Amino acid sequence: MRAKLSLAGAFLCAVSTVVLVGGPPAGASSSSSNTYKISTANCSNPAQAKKKITGTLTLGFSGPLSGPIAPFADAVVQGVKDRFAYQNAHGGINGVLLAEQAKDDQFNPAMTKSNVDGWIQSGSVQAFDEFGSGPLAAVAEDQNLACLPLLLASATANEYRNIAKYPWTTEFLPANNVEETAEVKVIQASFPGQKEITVDVAEDQTGSGAAYLQGIQAAVKGTDVKIKNVVPFTDPSTAAITLKQDNADAVFGALVVPECVQLTEAMAKVGYNPKLTVQASNCGSASLMFQPAGAAANGQKLVFWEKDPGNPIYTDDPGWKAYLADAASVDPGALVNNTYYETGWMIADMDVNVFQTAAKSSLGLSQAGIMQAARNQNYQEPLFINGIKWVMNSKEAYGVMNLQPLEYSASSQSFKYDGSLINTCPAILGSSNCPSGL
Repeated sequence: MRAKLSLAGAFLCAVSTVVLVGGPPAGASSSSSNTYKISTANCSNPAQAKKKITGTLTLGFSGPLSGPIAPFADAVVQGVKDRFAYQNAHGGINGVLLAEQAKDDQFNPAMTKSNVDGWIQSGSVQAFDEFGSGPLAAVAEDQNLACLPLLLASATANEYRNIAKYPWTTEFLPANNVEETAEVKVIQASFPGQKEITVDVAEDQTGSGAAYLQGIQAAVKGTDVKIKNVVPFTDPSTAAITLKQDNADAVFGALVVPECVQLTEAMAKVGYNPKLTVQASNCGSASLMFQPAGAAANGQKLVFWEKDPGNPIYTDDPGWKAYLADAASVDPGALVNNTYYETGWMIADMDVNVFQTAAKSSLGLSQAGIMQAARNQNYQEPLFINGIKWVMNSKEAYGVMNLQPLEYSASSQSFKYDGSLINTCPAILGSSNCPSGL
């Protein structure tokens, strides 16, 4: 995530805010321990889904490898390649080597569909990843029918966390309702005792911005936080002037990279310094999204789940140190301090954990085995902030539900922790449905 595509996915929120529907699809079953059992009964090619993978396991990757987002996507792809190279240098998955096949889709859903259709027809990849909720919407139906695992899509849409409808799809980024529930708590904590807290939302004019907006609109219901105005982020200067005139207690950036830093710089140019600015998690790179704005970014907040590159608080962290050493061992020029590269490495590491689990299962290293393993995880990713785990089972498809509030310090040019972890599970699923170990 060295550049934090939070990563890339971050720029890819979906418009949908459908709440997760738990439980297995028809033909699947789950035990009392919430273990998910994948079914191939509805697959268009069950034999392909159950076929053991030998020789090489190829992960497809469809994303914006050209255009303004390309530098971030390229860094993610390189992070995946390097983590796979490290795994291959240590025997792969019981001798099966890992490879990546990246295809450009220009962040265009139609091109994403063309890429994924090609993979389905050719059988050249055994799993894939993609950027964005719009592209995800374009491929989810066919990908689930084909039973081709979509692992850790960089998207936030809740609709595709519906296990019954999309059993062969998982997403990496925190769901809209998870992130915005935590962000509203951050806003409330910043104005203790205030009876009503007003918020202006600067909204990116894509599906990503719409998804963030819908998320925070849902999260503020029944709270003392009220959305005062929604300002389209089509021109940074115009948006900043409107926000200054409105003068709400807080500004929330429902934005994607690189708009996060553009908002900060634009507000500074018009002399507007809100009492509180909260950025979306896809802005979670201190070096790329906060440092360029200088002192104007000081005190801005966000919620996050991974260890930000270059932050001195992780200097002696075992997971961080292992990442640096492992990446350097396969790529002396590894972009370890790029948030998006780190994200790619981290996604690949989580994939490796899935592949290893599948190989040990009764289904073996097959598409069905991979998807069943992906649906049953309780993994402490080394690059996650301590105390945050990746948890999925038959009733829960969120992955991350704990988030760490962070505050940017212009003096140290890094984030500092701003209070304790926020557990959003009780508010979203109800305490009785929250998995243990979350």
